Amino acid sequence: MNLSRNLPSQFLKPAALSYALLVTFIGLLASAGCDSKPTPKSPTTSDSKKPLTKVALVLNWYPEAEHGGFYAAKVHGIFEKYGLDVDIQPGGKTTVVPQTLTLGRTQFGVINADDVLMARNQQAPIVALMAPIQKGPRCIMVRADSGITAFDQLKNITLQIDSGRPYVPFLKSKGLLDESVKLAPYFGSVAQIVAGPGFAAQGYSFSEPFMAKEQGVEVHQLMMADIGYNPYASLLVSTESYVKDNADISQRMVKACVEGWQKYLSDPQETNAVILAANKQGLSKEALEYGVEALKPLCYENNDMSLIGEMNSERWTQLAQTLVDLKLIDPANLNVQASFSNAFLIPNP
Repeated sequence: MNLSRNLPSQFLKPAALSYALLVTFIGLLASAGCDSKPTPKSPTTSDSKKPLTKVALVLNWYPEAEHGGFYAAKVHGIFEKYGLDVDIQPGGKTTVVPQTLTLGRTQFGVINADDVLMARNQQAPIVALMAPIQKGPRCIMVRADSGITAFDQLKNITLQIDSGRPYVPFLKSKGLLDESVKLAPYFGSVAQIVAGPGFAAQGYSFSEPFMAKEQGVEVHQLMMADIGYNPYASLLVSTESYVKDNADISQRMVKACVEGWQKYLSDPQETNAVILAANKQGLSKEALEYGVEALKPLCYENNDMSLIGEMNSERWTQLAQTLVDLKLIDPANLNVQASFSNAFLIPNP
């Protein structure tokens, strides 16, 4: 490059030439150096991390295996992956999930399909968004030494059961609870059935039977699903108005929960540690490990977890008709198609 091109020729005397060239060269270097510095970027939305959307999820019971997929979504950062900061609120004996949702205290909840229909009958517009547990886990536990192996053999016993739940009139309608069966309150404990013969109790197949076994008593499980009472369990639910006004959040929540359940059923260890810490009712590590294995055949078949969460109209219609027949819901309040939505159950990327 000829650095003298910008200087008038009459000033380029031999004695001064080298000095002029040096000054010019230094100036050019300084100018080039300034121009080469990176220009500071102004902060933009794309450069900054998008804040997470805060929502709350209330459980229908104390944290157990039946809630594992929701906890897994939190433990493994799946909620965060979908831009969510989810506060999981444990339930208990006095928790009423539909009321909590309709009052706006939380955005999402966990209940069973019969709870959804019963709530809607009371003008609470609850809608189910995904169903992780496809086959109902509700069972009646009897001692293995009782000789009882079928529902029609439930005679001359005391049955600990929540008499306010729909499956009680269902059993009566089938002639399976006659006058020889004394109904007693169920408080979430297997102590009575463990204490001696003559007692039976409601339970979930992946929970209470193992609790009894831990205390030295083998039990036989009479599955409600096998006699036609088979509601989806541990549904993710919300209200119609929230879903309508927050479709994007609802979709992200559903997708995260589906992935969470897939993760929990394949790799539960880390999540189980968190559930144990959250459960203050004496749940054991062994009970959770048993629960996950017992849950798998209730959640999916043939090792195919791709359909976890899906629901179908036939199942909902059958359950609704059962509740109508039992006079537990008014047909005038029944809208099966509004009770659940598969809209957000799209394949995950």
